[in-house]
Amino acid sequence: KQWYQRRVRAPISTQQPKCHAFNKDCLEESNKTETKVSVVENHDQLLDLSVEEQTINKNFELGKAITQQDLQLVNSAQDTVDKPISSEVHIDQRKRKRQSSKKLGREKFSKIKDKWGKQKLHFLDSHNDRICSIASSTEGFVSASRDTTCKVWSKNGELLHTLGDHTSSVTGVFSHGDKIYTTCYDSKIRLWDRNTGKLKHFHYLFSPIVCAAECDMMVIFGTEGGKVVYYCLESFTVKWEKVEHVESVLSVALSKNMAASASSNSDLCIWEIVNGFPTNTAINVPVSRPVRCMVFNHDKLYFGDDGVNIKVYDFKSETLDKLKNHDSEHGSTDSLLVYLNCYLVSSSYNIDTGDCSINFRSLEDHCYLFTVKCPVYGPITCLAFDPSISVDSTPEIVCGGSELGVIGQLSVSDEPGDIEVIRLESLQDRHTDSLSEDFSSDDEELELPAKRRVNSESSSGEASQSWCSIS
Repeated sequence: KQWYQRRVRAPISTQQPKCHAFNKDCLEESNKTETKVSVVENHDQLLDLSVEEQTINKNFELGKAITQQDLQLVNSAQDTVDKPISSEVHIDQRKRKRQSSKKLGREKFSKIKDKWGKQKLHFLDSHNDRICSIASSTEGFVSASRDTTCKVWSKNGELLHTLGDHTSSVTGVFSHGDKIYTTCYDSKIRLWDRNTGKLKHFHYLFSPIVCAAECDMMVIFGTEGGKVVYYCLESFTVKWEKVEHVESVLSVALSKNMAASASSNSDLCIWEIVNGFPTNTAINVPVSRPVRCMVFNHDKLYFGDDGVNIKVYDFKSETLDKLKNHDSEHGSTDSLLVYLNCYLVSSSYNIDTGDCSINFRSLEDHCYLFTVKCPVYGPITCLAFDPSISVDSTPEIVCGGSELGVIGQLSVSDEPGDIEVIRLESLQDRHTDSLSEDFSSDDEELELPAKRRVNSESSSGEASQSWCSIS
């Protein structure tokens, strides 16, 4: 108010109201004054008050204009001065954030190391070919394989039933109480009784099912012909379907409000689920390699490929956050898992040495925590855990690839293998890019050997190669 009185002097000083302050009360007081003046019978007094009000309004507008000009000058000058400073401050903030994240990761690692270091890796004599999918529940877990079988296991790792009615590779399995659902490359979805191991119902869909993902009794699966199907397990009905890809679908992901699919043609599509159905228009995310695995968590999509990084697509900010998943130059990410809504679990396969490990990160800030080194040959293609356990419970993860293994405490296994819990500081690196930039700016395109770079049919369809050898 004082600054305004110095800049703009009103000619009336004796009867000047409080309209010199920039607030709404002044304008309301001025309007009330005009209303009272309109009923004054003295014409001279009405004239004087009208001139007074006109002068006040004129001074108010003049002060407002001067203020806007001054603010523009100040803002322009401040922008000119602060441009080089703001970038330096931003870099310093990123460095401090990275240092604090590393420190936090080391503190968490010291608390978790003893808990995970006591666990063993138990191998189960299960399948004769690669394991495609695992479902875990309070009753136990179920494994599906390319050897056309699906096996039901108890909590202690005891084999209960073998579901052998499939005529091709079993590409997906889902467990709900005493019901087990399987998707198969022979174009059928089957319902099994968990207690007896008998087939109760099946549905033929005329398209080989290559991959599948489930959320709250709803399933999204991709077919060999590039079709994406949104399916209800409870009613055995197709809710929505669309041919979105030119080639076979390689991986899918599903949450309550989002669905995603990727094909072997290096394309990734995301749909929003509105009123129980995916929208007809998909969000096309540019990718440079075929996406092998992906999982949703709230408004983020995590996906892995044959590069060294895990990609995190944020729907709100439309940015890509890259999390390093390998301590070597050449590697692939074949499975992702959201563990207890606290950790992001990812498999890491070193193509040069054949070593396999499982990395743990915090979902809240993507802080790298620790790595579990597993004596497993070949990549881990699927991960699962019992959703009923808590953070304080004994850790347990079921992993599948060329073999079926359980990290935890089992009484059935004869010779459990030792795991090594370590921390790799090189996996702490991360950076964020906008969607306009190339997703593979920090990854060199890697041409994998023919044995690793398989198409969707050989990875989850007809078993063209066998993991066993006959001598």
